[in-house]
Amino acid sequence: MTIRTLIPEDAAETDRRADTMKRTIYEAEDPVRSGPVYYIRSDGDDSRDGTSPDTAWRTLDALNHVRLAPGSSVLFRRGDLWRGSLTAQAGVTYGAYGTGEKPRLYGSPYDGAKDGFWTEVCPRVWRYSERLKDDCGGMVFNGGESHGRKVTVRTDGEVPRDNVTGEPFRGAFDLTGDLCFWHDLGGNGIRNEEGGWLYLRSESGSPAERFREIEFLPRVHGISVQGGGVSVDNLRVMYYGAHGIAAGTVDGLRVTNCVIGWIGGGLQYVRNGIPVRFGNGVEIYGGCRGYSVERCHVFQCYDAGLTFQFSSGGDGDILMDGVLFRDNLIEDCSYSVEYFLGKADRADADRRMGNIRISDCVMRNAGYGWGVQRPDRQTPAHIKAWDHENRRTGPFVIENNVFDRSRHMMLHIAASESGWLPEFRDNVFIQYRGAFLGRIGAVPTSMLEYADGEIPAALEDNRFFGIRTE
Repeated sequence: MTIRTLIPEDAAETDRRADTMKRTIYEAEDPVRSGPVYYIRSDGDDSRDGTSPDTAWRTLDALNHVRLAPGSSVLFRRGDLWRGSLTAQAGVTYGAYGTGEKPRLYGSPYDGAKDGFWTEVCPRVWRYSERLKDDCGGMVFNGGESHGRKVTVRTDGEVPRDNVTGEPFRGAFDLTGDLCFWHDLGGNGIRNEEGGWLYLRSESGSPAERFREIEFLPRVHGISVQGGGVSVDNLRVMYYGAHGIAAGTVDGLRVTNCVIGWIGGGLQYVRNGIPVRFGNGVEIYGGCRGYSVERCHVFQCYDAGLTFQFSSGGDGDILMDGVLFRDNLIEDCSYSVEYFLGKADRADADRRMGNIRISDCVMRNAGYGWGVQRPDRQTPAHIKAWDHENRRTGPFVIENNVFDRSRHMMLHIAASESGWLPEFRDNVFIQYRGAFLGRIGAVPTSMLEYADGEIPAALEDNRFFGIRTE
């Protein structure tokens, strides 16, 4: 199969498509809500009943402790900001009202450029005055103009070492490189009720004087989905060190018109002295039915932008049915979309997927975001299914998407049987010549180059463009 050279007109068309999607997402209007409606605004009053804009609640904590009936809606005032996490109750819609920018939910408990202060504890290393209880997965400066590199420490050898560089690391004085940081929580490094100090190396003076905004990514979820039938619409979910929107086995999760960015990087666990980080934009871990994400801008996620997944092992039945990812703009995530379904230990366990559609999305620059600081740099891909069983018993179609460059490979899609692989139709693939197409086929998969004659038959109904190597 011939790979055409990407010409400026083709590149411009991809840019236009992405820009149009972004405008549609950011300018989406709020529909009229039916059923009981509750309001929350940053200058509200938690002692009121929340049933009108004039009697709106103020805090996420109050909202999380009010029992809401299925069919209710909670509307956040546009232009306002809340710091903390939201617990989404079964059957409830969470949306926006008013005019202006989408309501913002930030995981960062402070703006480190305005709150607290920084003390220089050794040359060019600064300590933040406010202790954070949950592991800080990342730091973002000036709304994303730059970001920090987190030091995670592995202790499986004779001396503690930086998990990425392999250099010995004994404390804040070993921070090297501008905007390198370390969160000293002690123990397993995931949580300390007394909090832990944050140390940042800044080569250009005090961080508070250097930056107008500093946001932290604590190891908490933005929205924790606690039941079926939840809808999230027109919210901006930012700066969470775990997942942006997180659910276990659940039916009817619907996410629309949202902006989700700068997610993940917190420690998932430490095993045998080796730290592992995580963080996805929208995740279901377990079974799902009627799960959709549409018209969202998802960017700068340490792991995946969008995912549904369940690992191997265990005895439970897992059904993934009716998944729709459509009209999303996904940029600078390690994996744009990640899915996998592992094999159960019990031979007669019912684990399968079907009625899945990933369509009309633009996915750009997999592996080029801040997740590049991860130690496993050979994994980024736009569609990441790994070498799991991935049993499919119904349609699984990936069509009319643009896959625009990956630092490593475009696809990593496998299944125990070749007939379980998704169907690819009318997609556009843009990759550097000499780079990788990736892995696609029956387990175990092998690497395929992105070059003439290397495109497998499963992808013959798609278009391929090459650009010069970086």
